[in-house]
Amino acid sequence: MLPAFRPLPEALKVCQENPTGRETFTMIANALLFTVVILLGYGFWLLDQLKFVARHKAVLYHAYGPIILIFSAVLFVNLFGAALAVGRRFFLKNTGRKLSHLDKQFNLSHSHLPVPPTEEDFN
Repeated sequence: MLPAFRPLPEALKVCQENPTGRETFTMIANALLFTVVILLGYGFWLLDQLKFVARHKAVLYHAYGPIILIFSAVLFVNLFGAALAVGRRFFLKNTGRKLSHLDKQFNLSHSHLPVPPTEEDFN
């Protein structure tokens, strides 16, 4: 290593705030659920507000179907992105600092983890 880039002492190292794979899938699932609930609520509200257009729905779908579909897809992507950003910002706050004591224990190898069972244990 270059002399200008010496490693930090153990006391100054900070755990990275990157979520694990399981946390990422949980955040995506929560954001997807939130997005679907918001879009369903918005859809039911629109159905209630646009009752007078129900007689002409075939004509409207034929004329404006692709535009409605594109608008719905863009709205879904924007809501999903916003929900994911809010989830990452507020629900993963200070994750590195909260778990830094575990990282220190594993680095010092003073942790007592149970031994995984083997085939001999089941016989």
